[in-house]
Amino acid sequence: MGRIREEDYAYATARVRAVEVRLMDDNKINRLLNMTDPQDAVKFLLESGYGADHTDSEKKAAENIEVLFDDELKNTYNFLLEILPSPEPVYLFMRRYDYLNAKLILKAEFLGVNVLERLSHLGTIEPEKLHEYITDRNFDELPEIFSEAIHESIEAFNLTRDPQVIDLILDKASYQNMLSDAMRYEDPFLTKLVKKLIDTANIRIIIRTELLGQPEEFIKKALIEGGNFPVGGSQEFSGQNREKLLQILNEAGLEKLSLKLAKAFENNHGISEIEKILDDYVISYFKPSKFAILGLDPVIAYLFLKETEIKNLRLIITGMVNKIPAEAIRERLRMSYA
Repeated sequence: MGRIREEDYAYATARVRAVEVRLMDDNKINRLLNMTDPQDAVKFLLESGYGADHTDSEKKAAENIEVLFDDELKNTYNFLLEILPSPEPVYLFMRRYDYLNAKLILKAEFLGVNVLERLSHLGTIEPEKLHEYITDRNFDELPEIFSEAIHESIEAFNLTRDPQVIDLILDKASYQNMLSDAMRYEDPFLTKLVKKLIDTANIRIIIRTELLGQPEEFIKKALIEGGNFPVGGSQEFSGQNREKLLQILNEAGLEKLSLKLAKAFENNHGISEIEKILDDYVISYFKPSKFAILGLDPVIAYLFLKETEIKNLRLIITGMVNKIPAEAIRERLRMSYA
């Protein structure tokens, strides 16, 4: 796949600049944080443009706010597919939902339950089709990395009867698929972004493994190759060895991220604060995109900012439902704009 020239993104960049002004700014976020009734929050989202393409959005949102969020994200993906000269950069991120669906389908099959209604429609493969492919063991229509991971997951589960192996294999393959697609697309911005996503995934694995007391063998299987810091010597991360993680991040040129994590460790912050640090680290990558005139950068930045907006809205409304103080919710919000 040849790399598309920056000037070929001129139309897409112009369209994104026109719609990114609708992203939730600090004033709108503050208005939401001052609300106490989730129904008022839903009404505010509808007035702000959420669900604009659906006549029954108010009814759907009242019944299940997640349906409104899924529709908004689906609209975002469709918009980007419409304006880009090639769909591949968008498919790269949509494939994450194919892998999520595959995990659900396999686990449901092994448990003997029906999962069709729970599958996401945000992937590149219609969930009904993917369910059929996996159930019939017909992987010819699937990307090679994806099909091999599904086959490996089935074999591993049959040997271990442990559903966790499905998550391990498919999560790792998802990132490997993204990196392979990014390198094939030959856009340095995209490749660097996926490497950052692999870094944050590996840091999550290392910290969660420590918190859950997982054995050394687990971390060796879970860590993902291809990021900005080496994971080959994964035994170095086993046990209570956060200092080793921070040292490796510093050696890889990730000093700012290392410093923020070190402060979180020192203050005994929980996993939710660490998740926020890692999400903000990825969003900070898009800062130069704010001033880009041409190229893929502003388009993918818009996608991630929209995803972050939805994550923040979910935090706010969930906190509202559970009567969590506004300031406590605010502390958990991700960086809203690069």
